[in-house]
Amino acid sequence: MKNVLLIHGFNGIPKIFEYFKEELEKEAYNVIIPEFPVRENITIEVYFKVFEKYKEYFNEDLIVIAHSIGNPMFIKYISKYGLKVGKYISLAGFSKDFFNEGKDVLNEKVKLTILTENELNDAKILINKKYSIYSDSDHLVPFELLEQYCKDIYSISIPMKDIGHMGKKSGLEKLPIVVNIITDKNLIF
Repeated sequence: MKNVLLIHGFNGIPKIFEYFKEELEKEAYNVIIPEFPVRENITIEVYFKVFEKYKEYFNEDLIVIAHSIGNPMFIKYISKYGLKVGKYISLAGFSKDFFNEGKDVLNEKVKLTILTENELNDAKILINKKYSIYSDSDHLVPFELLEQYCKDIYSISIPMKDIGHMGKKSGLEKLPIVVNIITDKNLIF
């Protein structure tokens, strides 16, 4: 059975993760959705403690879907331990710092997750297939940083119209392209 690990971001598990779980379990995937710390409780150490509980799943067959701040946390973790991954789908992923007016806690936590050149290079080597899905209407991460992330990790860039940040605020409930990438169905790239 193939394992799919879903890594949420700043505000917790987004609705879209329920859709992924339901659709992928129909295809006989084992879907793992850990609960990571949220908002002011986010630290690299606590994220890593949660990852440690699932370390046995990290191998060349693992599929990872990460959202927002979960992306750099995932990259930091595999880089630190040299863990290989088969397929990785980034949702609203970023590697650089950005600022949102009036969102002090988010801004503080984003600073923790800036990826180093070594971590970015490790991502290129440790992950077999990489895809980055991002939107032209993301209200948190600047579009140019979303685009840059694809270049930083050598992922296939999949820009989409009007799906926001893909978290709770966007209201996005389905994203079939992610399921298609995992199951290798109806792919156009």
